[in-house]
Amino acid sequence: MARGFAIGVLALLVLGGVAALAYQAGVGAAVTVPAPSGPPAAYPYYWHPFVGFGFPFFGFLFPLIFVFLVFGLVRAVAGGGWGHHGGHRRMLEEWHREMHERQGSGSGDR
Repeated sequence: MARGFAIGVLALLVLGGVAALAYQAGVGAAVTVPAPSGPPAAYPYYWHPFVGFGFPFFGFLFPLIFVFLVFGLVRAVAGGGWGHHGGHRRMLEEWHREMHERQGSGSGDR
C-alpha cells in the first residue's frame, strides 16, 4: 500500500513539473498581436439554448465526472480497491451459522 501511494505521489510531482515547464514555455513565447485600426465589426449574435455539446448541463457535468475520476484514482492508488472484497457476505454467513448453532443448542421451542 505504501509503495502504491509513493508511486502516486511521484506521478503527481512529475506531472506538476511538466505543467510548470509548459506554463513557463507559454509565458516565454508571448505573442504580440497588433491592435485593430478601426472600430470592431458589428455582427449579429444569435442565442442558442443548447450550450456545450448539446445540453446546458454538460458544462457542469464534465468537471464533476473529472473530480470523481481523480478521487477514484487516488482511492485505487492508496489501496482502497473497488469493493469490500466479500466482507459483508462473510459477516452474513457467520451470523447465519451462529443462528443455527443457537437454534440447535436451545430447548427447541420457538
